[in-house]
Amino acid sequence: MPKSNYSSCIRDSHHIANLSRSHRSSSKRSPSRSYRPSSRSERSRSPLQGSTYHADKSHRSSQLREKYPTFHVHSSDYEVIFVNNKTSTNTMNKLLNHVNTCKQYAIDTESERTNNQLSLIQINSIPIKPPSFVMLFELQHLPDQNSQKYENIHQLFQLIFRSSNEIYSWGNMQKELEPAKELFIWPIPAALIDIQPHFPAWCNWARTQCRVQGLLHRNDMNDDNEFIQQHHQQSSCHCHPPSPYKINELWSLQNAFMYGCNLFIDKSCKLNHSSLSLSSSHSSLSHADQKKMMHYATHDVMAVTFLIRPITKNWTFEKIKNRKISEMFVAFNSTKLPPLPTSKNKKIKNINMQKFATLFRCNNPEAEEISSDDEIYLNQLIEPNVFKNEQDNK
Repeated sequence: MPKSNYSSCIRDSHHIANLSRSHRSSSKRSPSRSYRPSSRSERSRSPLQGSTYHADKSHRSSQLREKYPTFHVHSSDYEVIFVNNKTSTNTMNKLLNHVNTCKQYAIDTESERTNNQLSLIQINSIPIKPPSFVMLFELQHLPDQNSQKYENIHQLFQLIFRSSNEIYSWGNMQKELEPAKELFIWPIPAALIDIQPHFPAWCNWARTQCRVQGLLHRNDMNDDNEFIQQHHQQSSCHCHPPSPYKINELWSLQNAFMYGCNLFIDKSCKLNHSSLSLSSSHSSLSHADQKKMMHYATHDVMAVTFLIRPITKNWTFEKIKNRKISEMFVAFNSTKLPPLPTSKNKKIKNINMQKFATLFRCNNPEAEEISSDDEIYLNQLIEPNVFKNEQDNK
C-alpha cells in the first residue's frame, strides 16, 4: 500500500472512532427499556437549545449513514409474520410446522416508552434452507387467554424454547422475557446464549488478524524495508479503529456493527410506542410509520443473527466482508463460547431499569429513551471528582 494511502486509512479510522464515541452515552444495552432522565443542563435547555441538541444528534447519525452502508437484508431472504389476535389459523399452522424443524433462533424485545412494559418480542428463525422467518409477537394485541388461538401461540413458544434449541441474543434475555413469563415454560429450558459480552474479545482478536494480513500484503507489495519495519512495530490494525469502550465494557449493537462489519444500523425509527399495532389497519400509526417501525424491528433482530457466527466461530473482518448476507441466515454447526473473563473488582452494572425508570419518569418531552441496546454503568450516574483527577494527574 502506498504511504499516502496508508496515512489516509489511519485518518479515516480516527474519524470513525470520533463519530462512534459521540454515540457511546446512549448505546449500551440494558435488561429493559426505560427513560434516561435528562441531565441538569438538558432540563434547563430552552426549546431552541433542545432543537439544536436534537439537530446535532441527527447530524451525527447522518454522518455515520454517509460513512457506512446501511445494514439491509433483501426481502426475498426472510418473511415477516405478525402474531396477534388477527393471525389466521393457516398462518399459525405454517409457523408451527416451520419452528418444528428449526433448532436455532435470534431474539430481541421492545418495550413501550411511556410505561416501560414489554410489548414486542422479535424472533428470527435460522432454518436449514431459506427463507428465515421473523416473527413479531405483539404482546398488547394477543387473543383471549381462553381461546384456541392463544393456546396455539403458547405451543409456538414451547417449540421455539424447547430444551434442544439455541436462542441467541444481544443482552440478558432471561431478564427481558420475565414480564411475559406466562407465555413460556419457566425457567426457559432452551439454551439462552448472550453474545454481547463476547464481542469485545472477538473484536480485539479480529483487529490483530487484520493487522497480520495487512502486513503480509505490504511485505509483498512494498520494497521499502524501513516502512515495513515501522509498521511491524505498530501494536494493532489501523484500518479498523480501536474500541471506544473500556475493557470488557458492553458494546451497543449499532457500534458493534460499525466497528465489526462496517455497516450502519438505522435506529431513526425506534419503536417509541411499540404497544401500538404495527399491522392493524385501525392502528393510530400511519401506514408509512408502521412500515418504518416494522423494518426497524425486523432488522434489529436480524442484526443479532448476523453477528452470531463471526463471534462464535472467530471470523476475520475479511471473511465477514466476503460473505453473502443471505448465507448468514441459515443453520450452522454451533460452537461453544469460551468462558468470560472474570474480574476481582466487578463493575456494578445492569441496574434494574424498571425501578430506575419509575424513579425518574417524567413528562419532559426532551427525556431521552434508553433502548434495549443500552447499558447503564454506575460511573455514568456519578459525576467525576474533577479536583481528585487533577491531583492524581500532577
